[in-house]
Amino acid sequence: MRKIVIVITVFLINTSFFAQVTNTGEPKSWKLQNDTKSIIKHQLPKINLEKLKKEDLVNDKLAMPWRFGFKHNINLGFEDGVWTTLENGDRIWRINIESNDAISMNVIFDEFLMPIGGKVYLYNNDRTDLLGAYTATQNQKSESLGTWLVKGSNLWIEYFEPASVKNQGKLHISSVTHGYRNASTYKRDKSLGDSGDCNQDVNCPIGNDWEAHKDNNKKSVAILISGGSSFCSGALINNTANDQKGYFLTANHCYANPTNWSFLFGWISPNPVCASTADSTNGPINMSISGATFRAKNANSDFALVEINPTIPNAWNRTWAGWDKSDANPTFEVGIHHPSGDIMKICRDNTGAIKAPNGNPVAQTWEITADGGGWELGVTEGGSSGSPLFDQNGKIIGQLYGGLAACTGTVDNSKLDHYGRFAISWDAIAGNTNQLKPWLDPNNTNQNTIDSYPPLQVFDLDAGISVNIPDIGCSEDQINPMIIIRNIGSLTLTSATINWNVDNGSDTVINWTGSLAQYEFESVPLGNITVNNTLTINATVSNPNNGTDENNTNNSGSDTISIGGYQTTQIHLDLLTDDFCEETSWEFKDESGTVLYSGGPYAINQQDNTRFIENFNVNPESCYTFTIIDTATNPDGICCGFGNGSYTLTDDNNAIIFSGGSFGNSETTEIATKTINFRSFTAENIKIHPIPTKNNIMINLGLISGKFSYVLANTLGQKIQQGSLQSAQNTVDISNLNDGVYFLRIDSSISKKSITKKIILNK
Repeated sequence: MRKIVIVITVFLINTSFFAQVTNTGEPKSWKLQNDTKSIIKHQLPKINLEKLKKEDLVNDKLAMPWRFGFKHNINLGFEDGVWTTLENGDRIWRINIESNDAISMNVIFDEFLMPIGGKVYLYNNDRTDLLGAYTATQNQKSESLGTWLVKGSNLWIEYFEPASVKNQGKLHISSVTHGYRNASTYKRDKSLGDSGDCNQDVNCPIGNDWEAHKDNNKKSVAILISGGSSFCSGALINNTANDQKGYFLTANHCYANPTNWSFLFGWISPNPVCASTADSTNGPINMSISGATFRAKNANSDFALVEINPTIPNAWNRTWAGWDKSDANPTFEVGIHHPSGDIMKICRDNTGAIKAPNGNPVAQTWEITADGGGWELGVTEGGSSGSPLFDQNGKIIGQLYGGLAACTGTVDNSKLDHYGRFAISWDAIAGNTNQLKPWLDPNNTNQNTIDSYPPLQVFDLDAGISVNIPDIGCSEDQINPMIIIRNIGSLTLTSATINWNVDNGSDTVINWTGSLAQYEFESVPLGNITVNNTLTINATVSNPNNGTDENNTNNSGSDTISIGGYQTTQIHLDLLTDDFCEETSWEFKDESGTVLYSGGPYAINQQDNTRFIENFNVNPESCYTFTIIDTATNPDGICCGFGNGSYTLTDDNNAIIFSGGSFGNSETTEIATKTINFRSFTAENIKIHPIPTKNNIMINLGLISGKFSYVLANTLGQKIQQGSLQSAQNTVDISNLNDGVYFLRIDSSISKKSITKKIILNK
């Protein structure tokens, strides 16, 4: 309230941040019937989470890597685990490490040396997340290695050693990081920052003048773990030899010993969310690589250049981005990045960056100016540090240093951001370890610009597709999904075949026709579809202009929606006011808009920084809204510059419905409730009689509670009759229908389930 606050923001994703990262095979022990009880569990000390959160409130506003975990320094080696000898003389070594309440764990080996045939795997206790195999290809001169993240609080490390190389491997653990936040938890714990709803997934439209550059350059960007406990972003960058050397550009303030860095490429949502409150769909996480060598860095333009040690597999289809060292002012610029450990995002500034000193320490930067309105699309955040800034020609001209940009709802706050200038990094300060020139121009060509490698390729016939399921209200069960067909090819797209289905059922074919110039798109409506709990729509596109699509990487898409309610008798509010409690009020309404409960404004000065607990009685099968309001002249919610206020809504089981604090003028949460302590809505619990019938159907819902409707269809699936079911005993008159077989579907509008039974009419 009455403040300008620098906040770091994130998107929540539908699925876990930590998906399986598997390069080859699986641990040997998974196929053995070994007793693991003999393996001692090493318990890590409890972390001080509240202290870490307070530190993050400060650090997230600074030009620092975005910390996601607490690093425990430990000393564990072969003598601390258990060896198992296999029948053929091969051996496996295992160790189990637990850190209570961790959402992820990752390690740094200060001794890592794999013999030929040796393999190291990391996995969680229920074997739902797996890393590896880390093999001799990951060996470094330093004999150290940092890993990516494994989901959960219980970590297994397993080393397989062939009998032929017995005792030749080295493995020693110097640290384990307890992950306590990621993009998902960061949004739920919104007292740490805003919701980041102005973010744009990287596959969102960025403008026809940059679509081809986007599709090319997104393949250069990666998220990295620095220091074992922090996230930054960066990009593979080309050199004048065009030799695919693993040069990776990021920020100097992200720098820590790069031998322990771990990189993740290609983490992209297949169904982009573009400045919306909707959640991003998770994408594949299967391109992880570890270990790099320092090449150059300098605070004068806040750059760091490392060389990734292992060879990047050709199958990954990566791009080494081009660059421009001319220092010419761009007409517009685009950033691609991973904010706060989140899926890849994109932002665009249309007014053109200017040269200006920024930051502390001061660096020579490109400034995305506040006078120009900041970012026109998207925004940057903590974790975006080090990410590339591309000019209108798709060339790198800098990397992110810092700034004040943040989200205000679904729009940017119009504040500045600044990027270290590539031209300053080039050769402004003498010495190979202070500049980019000797590494990126090994042939001393003095070129001002170079293209990416491989060079940008545009196809003649290239159709793309995605699926968009819009948000619906908490009492609704009808969706109106869209398929978005895009033309990425150079030829005008006039026809294509679209196949789509619901939950991998039978395909529906759309023979699409139209006229789309390159990078244009069209939304194809699919009509109303009823959702029962969870629903996924899949789509593919083929036969562009009755020909063969030359790029099949964008020919499929899907989107999922889940709806339902909370089994609870009350909704519980836990509210902590900020320094200006007199500007805070709230209302709890039913589905008709009637205010059932309200609170605030609170007593000026007397109730600042005060905790209030409120309980709202609710009925099953109903819809409610909670709205919190900030009446300040420049509203910003109740967090974080003028007191760290926050609020949380929970159900009777203490499940968090929503948690927030930084929201601008107001924030509304819809809450659906569902049946409590009644018989479940199943085919066995619903009685329909008589069958066959001569005129009427009796539907007995018994002790099942809720709001229900029915649909009667013929054997062709055509809807014949529909209506609502108002009581436990219901009579449906079908005497006007012809004799035959019909299907009766009964739907619960709140629990989002349905059952179908066959009806025979025989007069």
